Amino acid sequence: MPEEKSKVKYDVDGYEVVTSAIMDLLNSYPGLLPDEKIKFSTVEKDSGITCYPVSGAVIALEKKYVTGTVDQLCNYPFYILYRTAIDDGNVKADMKEFLDGLGKWLEKQPVTIDGKTYTLEEYPELTEGRKIEEITRLTPSYLDNASENNVQDWVISLSLKYRNKFKRTN
Repeated sequence: MPEEKSKVKYDVDGYEVVTSAIMDLLNSYPGLLPDEKIKFSTVEKDSGITCYPVSGAVIALEKKYVTGTVDQLCNYPFYILYRTAIDDGNVKADMKEFLDGLGKWLEKQPVTIDGKTYTLEEYPELTEGRKIEEITRLTPSYLDNASENNVQDWVISLSLKYRNKFKRTN
């Protein structure tokens, strides 16, 4: 008898909470230039940095207790895309270094930027019983796309895991 596929469940409200927190966190990265900003799901045709969620906030594990407490472990997969039209080997290396450094920093590893070492000490607080547990890189940065007019998209894939605890009333 074939196994039934379990339906994927999402923390719909958590998506908004986590998206807001991750955007604030990304834009506090010390490797950003003063005039740089990581945008959400939008990028110019020839340059920019953006964050794209892969899906919603997926509930990976859910425990329900007789007391009414629900404990969910959720995954929020996303990727950062860095686009440039500059066809220069140094710029390409800088983009890769930027994305890899951002990934390390999000994992709370030390990164050195302009001779100074930075470490993310804590993740931002979430609301409504949610707490970020960890952010991990799923891939190193890589060239995802190169178009005929020398526009290149460099990407790094990440996953944010958070816990959602709440009391369910019947």
